[in-house]
Amino acid sequence: MVNNEMNWNFTNAAINAQKTAAKKAENNARAETVRRSAAQAAEAKAKKAQAAAKKANNQARQAAVERSKAEAAAARAARAAARGETSNRRNKTNAANRAAKKAAENAEKAQANAEKAAANAKKAQLNVLIENARTQWLNVIASNKMNKNAKKKRGTSIFRKASLKLHPNRHRGEEDLATESFKRLGSLHNEFQNYINQN
Repeated sequence: MVNNEMNWNFTNAAINAQKTAAKKAENNARAETVRRSAAQAAEAKAKKAQAAAKKANNQARQAAVERSKAEAAAARAARAAARGETSNRRNKTNAANRAAKKAAENAEKAQANAEKAAANAKKAQLNVLIENARTQWLNVIASNKMNKNAKKKRGTSIFRKASLKLHPNRHRGEEDLATESFKRLGSLHNEFQNYINQN
């Protein structure tokens, strides 16, 4: 009777151990699926941001070329206007003045386009840095090889490295854009820390 009871207890213990192991394996598989999905999504976002940065850089170059052409046209028009005035050809002078004014306006427009394209390129570049940090945080969250303290430490390390690259002091002339990106990085880091503390 005692032996039967002991055998029954051992059998139950084995069944419970198997159930626990199966549940743990299922949770690990689910966590791995979530990690891969999150990593793939973050990687896609990073690639998209890099493509946007490349496109913005190309637009900035094109705008700079247009600005150069407009400035050259303005200079030619100004020379033509000067020649017209010295030769007392009033009609040609007026036409040259109009051409010079239009060329100057085109130059200003090209300059504005170049600045806008440069700003877009910089923004896309900063977004790539943020997405890379976000991907790393997602990988830390999904990792089964680190405990809570190790995850927090790794997350802080990721934040520090990214913040050095995003700090406004490293982006002279674009402090406002860098400050916005820096705040966004800090917000994502806080979300990461809160998640780790609650799980």
